[in-house]
Amino acid sequence: MFHVLGAGSLGLLWAARLARAGKPCRLILRDQAALDAWHDRHQLVGLTDGIQHSHIEVSAELASAGDAIDILIIATKAYSAQTALASIAPRLKAGAQILMLQNGLGSQQAASLSYPAQRVLYASVTDGAWISGPGQVVWAGKGINRIGDPAGGDAPSWLNDLNAAEIACQWTADIEQVLWQKLAINCAINPFTVLYDCPNGEVPRHVGARLDQLIPELHQLLTHYGSSLALEELNTVIQQVISNTAANSSSMRQDVHAGRRTEIDFILGYAVRQAQAANLKLPILGQLYTDLGDRLISLGLPAD
Repeated sequence: MFHVLGAGSLGLLWAARLARAGKPCRLILRDQAALDAWHDRHQLVGLTDGIQHSHIEVSAELASAGDAIDILIIATKAYSAQTALASIAPRLKAGAQILMLQNGLGSQQAASLSYPAQRVLYASVTDGAWISGPGQVVWAGKGINRIGDPAGGDAPSWLNDLNAAEIACQWTADIEQVLWQKLAINCAINPFTVLYDCPNGEVPRHVGARLDQLIPELHQLLTHYGSSLALEELNTVIQQVISNTAANSSSMRQDVHAGRRTEIDFILGYAVRQAQAANLKLPILGQLYTDLGDRLISLGLPAD
């Protein structure tokens, strides 16, 4: 049985696909009001994938009630992950497997430290999704979800269930390096989409030489933490992501437009803290962190 904690875009997307494929799945909601609203909508998720729209029944429950949990998918924002896990911790079996879908870095390592009796797996998610209304999710971009165990070990058998549910997954031995590379990409794109209020594809036009100065600093950070990626490769990857997602609005920009707290602390904040811990001098990265924080404060949003 899969349990999905978090009813945002990713949580709904994963739960709907699992249920549609006939895989046992339950969605865990935050409070009684959310559960009542879910029942009022007849426990249906509206899933739009660009070709068709379907309604899929997904059972839901609260963290405080239900059976013991074997497989838990944490689909909350990074800043909510620890609180969400704490709410469900009494139901986790010893040896239960926890899959973290969060952006950035930091929340995953915190989960590993807090739950040594469970197996905590990390994921790099490249599916695009957004909420179009209560219980309604749009699957805007299909990607590959790379999953791995930072402590080593083999792929769990339930990855076959995810793939059967059209949640395309690939087991990755060095998942932390995958997440470091994704972090660098996010640092190079997301903050600028907020500072200039633009889609991904317009970042180079607005930013100009500042992006060219930032990428070598990001490469220096990745190299220090074990990446073998060449500078030219990192630059190519970032430019490809900008091109491939040109019309997309980054998750950080979507959060700002919705008046929500962003994940700055787990993207730029994490990068800056790790650079400081390594005594790396990365002034462009540091200034970008300051500029984004100032922009968020000016919009009445938290700078962390």
